Amino acid sequence: MAKYYLLPKAMMDRLPALKHPVWLLEAAVFYLLYGAARLMPLGMANRVFGALLGTLGARNPNKQRPVQRNLAVVMPDADEATRDRVAREIFRNTGLAAVELFLLDRIWRGRDRYIEYSLHPEAEAVIRRKEAIVFATAHVGAWQVTNLLGRDYDLSVSVLYAPDRNPWMNRFFLARRRHFGGSLVPTAGGARDMIRELAAGRTIGAAFDTRIDEGEMVPFFGTPAPTNTLPALLSLRGYPLIPIRAVRLPGPRYRIEVSAPLKPSDPDAPRKDQVLDLTTQLNAVFEGWIREDPGQWLCLKRRWPKHRPPQSTDG
Repeated sequence: MAKYYLLPKAMMDRLPALKHPVWLLEAAVFYLLYGAARLMPLGMANRVFGALLGTLGARNPNKQRPVQRNLAVVMPDADEATRDRVAREIFRNTGLAAVELFLLDRIWRGRDRYIEYSLHPEAEAVIRRKEAIVFATAHVGAWQVTNLLGRDYDLSVSVLYAPDRNPWMNRFFLARRRHFGGSLVPTAGGARDMIRELAAGRTIGAAFDTRIDEGEMVPFFGTPAPTNTLPALLSLRGYPLIPIRAVRLPGPRYRIEVSAPLKPSDPDAPRKDQVLDLTTQLNAVFEGWIREDPGQWLCLKRRWPKHRPPQSTDG
């Protein structure tokens, strides 16, 4: 999670005495925004917060910089004006994501009106059997809404989350995330906690599209990127690896799409090769979602190394 939301980290690192006052201020702002969103219908909140975050993000060079770096890889042939337009859409969708978290309980209560499902038959069969699953999503579209599938299908889902460094913000986000309907497992526990949850018969769900510096270099949009291979490793332990996303529809409405479980291309290959293969497949799924509408990808942090190798021209 971000160390600071309102002020540049570099500036605050030079003023350590202001850390806690700024953290309190940030928490107060978020509670104010939360209270404002609760007073609005869902559609109105989307419009207001989308416009607010879209405007603020477009005017903040510190927030723009990593987004533009990411878009340079995702859209290498796009001109500057096109990338600027997509960047504005990314920040607008940051506002929608905030509303979805703030009003998730309302979306759940009105799920017959707000949510529809599209489940691949293989995935649906696994879900109906109540098997422990590794649900993998990305910060694309209404990714937080995907957690409501567990509540609708009576699955015990443990959601992985990154604790906020700001203790007041951490409490704020935890209170909102409890509407996911399952246990909340901090990512600091690593693989051991995930294995424990799965071994207990609980499904886990997380977004795996962010940079993990100690991860394997796996192609993402044709460029090697440090990538989390844990979903693939868990899949090879016998837990189905299933991509899941929530698409924003007009209305506002949401379609939760659950894909077929990913499987190794060659089940007889060495384990390391199968891990790389499954991770590459998962990255390819995320690529497909992002290519459909790059403005739906909340890529607010640098995804590729600063000094990345040239893009591959193969294929």
